[in-house]
This record gives sequence, C-alpha cells and structure tokens, in this order.
Amino acid sequence: MNASPSGFSNPDRSLASRDAALPGLAWLLDNTRLSELLGETVRVTRVRYKPGTSLLVAYRRLRNGSFDYGWAYTLATPSAKLLRRESTSRSRGGNMRVLRPDPAHPDILVGVGGVEDDWALCRNLAWLRETGAERLGLHSRAAAGLPGGSSVLRYKPERRLVLFAHKASTAVVIKTVAKPAGTGQQTAFLNRLERHGVQLLPQLGDAECLEHGISACVAWGGGDLAGLDDDSAAFAAGEALARLHCVPVDGSAAEPSANAAAQLRATRTMVSVLLPALEEPARRIEAGLGPLLPDGAGSGHVLVHGDFSPDQVLVGGSEVRLIDFDRAHAGTAEADLGSFAAAEEATLRASGGSPAGGPKTARLTEGYRRAGGRFTRSGMDAWTAFRLFNSSVDPFRDRSPDWAEEMSWHLNRATELIP
Repeated sequence: MNASPSGFSNPDRSLASRDAALPGLAWLLDNTRLSELLGETVRVTRVRYKPGTSLLVAYRRLRNGSFDYGWAYTLATPSAKLLRRESTSRSRGGNMRVLRPDPAHPDILVGVGGVEDDWALCRNLAWLRETGAERLGLHSRAAAGLPGGSSVLRYKPERRLVLFAHKASTAVVIKTVAKPAGTGQQTAFLNRLERHGVQLLPQLGDAECLEHGISACVAWGGGDLAGLDDDSAAFAAGEALARLHCVPVDGSAAEPSANAAAQLRATRTMVSVLLPALEEPARRIEAGLGPLLPDGAGSGHVLVHGDFSPDQVLVGGSEVRLIDFDRAHAGTAEADLGSFAAAEEATLRASGGSPAGGPKTARLTEGYRRAGGRFTRSGMDAWTAFRLFNSSVDPFRDRSPDWAEEMSWHLNRATELIP
C-alpha cells in the first residue's frame, strides 16, 4: 500500500481544520485544551464522531485518589439542543453545564457533565441506584450519582457503563446500557447456551433489571485471555467456542445489525473522512472483501458470538468462561475465529502473509478442531481482514496517540490477507 498518513504531523488538528461545521472539535480532541476549558486535568478515553454533525467524548479525571469519568459534547451550530438539555438536566437535579470555549464566537457550545448526567443512560442509572441495587443484593445506596461503593470500569457515552461493586465479600460487575437488554442477555437465551454445554457466568438480577438495561454477574477468574499468555486457556477457549457453534440456531438468534457490505461501506467512509490519504486503499479493501463475505442467513450458518476476541474469554485456573453475548446472531463460524485473530494481531502488530492471528489463535483453532469445529482457512483469513478493516477506526475512537499510524497498519494487514 503506497498511501500513508505519515505526512500528518497532527492528524487531530488536521481533522478539526477540515470540519468547519464543528468548530468545537479543536477543544474536544485535545486533552490540554479540554482540561483548560474544564479547569481540571482530564484525558479523553473515547470519542464518537459524526462528521459535520457532532462529537461526543468520554474523559477521565483523578478525584480523591480514584478515577472519575465525565463527557463533553459539541454539535454543529446552531446548537440550541445543548441549552435545552442543560435546562432539563438542572430541573432534574443534574449538573450538566454548557460552556462557551471561544469568547469571540459565543455560538460555539460544549456541553459537559458527569456519568450520572449522561442523557441516554441517566434514567436507567437512576433506576439502578434507587431500585436495581437492592435487587442485585447491593444494599448500600447513594442519594445521587452511582450506587454506593461502585467504581467505573468502562464508559461509552450514551451507550454503556460498566461498574465494579461489592455484594458482601463478593465482587460484582454491573453493566448499564441505554436500551433494554437484547436477546443475548435474556435468561432464556443464556439458559439454552448452558444446556448445550457453553460455560457461562451466573447472572444476577431479574427480568425487570433487563428491562431497565441492567445486567450483572459475579466477578470471576484471574483475568481475560487478552492479558494472559496461557496456551491451555486458549485451547479451552477454542473448545468452548465450538460448543457455542453447536447450539442450534432458532428464531431467538438475532440477525446482525448491519450486513457485511454496509459495514464495509461505513468503515470506508469514515476512514476517508479521518485520513483522506487512505481513501483509495480503503476502497480497494472494500471491493476485495465484498465478494468473499456472504450476507444473510444460510444453511451453513451457526450461532456466533458476534464480537469474539481474547478479552471476551475469562480465565480461572484450568477453566474458561465466555462473556458478553449482546451481539450473538446466526452467522459463519469463520467470523468468530477471524474476529479473535484480528484482535490478537492488533495487539501484536505483526505482519506478513498468512495464516491470520498469532500464538493464541493457533491454540484456539486447535481446541476448536479438537471439539469438532470445522472451518476453512481462506474463510477465516477473509473475516480477519474484515475485522481488521472495520476496527481500523478504533485507534481514533479510543484516542491512541498514534491513531493515524495504527489505522494505516490495520489497512495494510487487511490487504495482505485478501487473496
């Protein structure tokens, strides 16, 4: 691939200069400028960018010896929507503020608030604090904010919040999402997986919790496979994945939210916006992968995890548990295997030829085959390239300091895997 983002000494500044409809980008993409605006030191941990429309970021700050999270949001002008949200937040006892970062341009508005002020999550968080905590056996409650004694593990604004809390002497992980739990979190679905030998974590809560976007489980194991070099665990994860793929597909299995062609098109569009120099390579990847990836359900489809990666495998001694079935649907086995391989490759940042993946992927596929799983190497390579391409924008979203170079690497490696 000849095109490279190496010519961009500051890709964030370049992006902000190109999107004139969102002058607030210059503050929200820069940790220093956002810190000055807020009057405290913060670091942006996640962004959701809609070109010419909006930018929503999560940021982390250190308060009283522990990390606290908040968000900042800017919209294309005129942005009276932020002023309306501020008024509504204050009427509910919230602390959302609207700031004007540039006195010379008072129409540039930036809304800021804490996790408890998250517009999409606040109702479910309030229910968790006032009702759900007791249903989960967490008897300590806070008058405001998060349930007493809980801390934030992960936060994606207007999407999900993952908390770490304690139930007596047991650690509990609680996930709050903006929308009611999908099929992959429902008790009947998880029970069906267990009946077919898929080892899961016991779920806490009840149907009403799920209706309010709340799911929880007891913390288990010594970490996930992403952070552990454990060949036997990778092998066991392959066996567990084979068992999942043997679960009969029925009407409860959701269809993927977007088909492969639509996802390729969306990624190519975003890559071209973020780094115009990579538009042509992205188009070639889209054209090359399209014919290799079947769309829609077919007779050879199995029940797939939908977002399989090393961090979705918890390890405890000689046992493993698969987690997070939010995106489970009917698909091809190679999609899960390729997803895992791509995640490992992104960590290793190696390149050169096939097969896809690294040492964990090799052990995973051994365990998968030993448990009766079947797949084609060419299909796995294609789905690895698909995942690498689609995740090429993640370094930008996750605010990696070298996101431009990492995006280029993703596209280069995806290209290598396309025959």
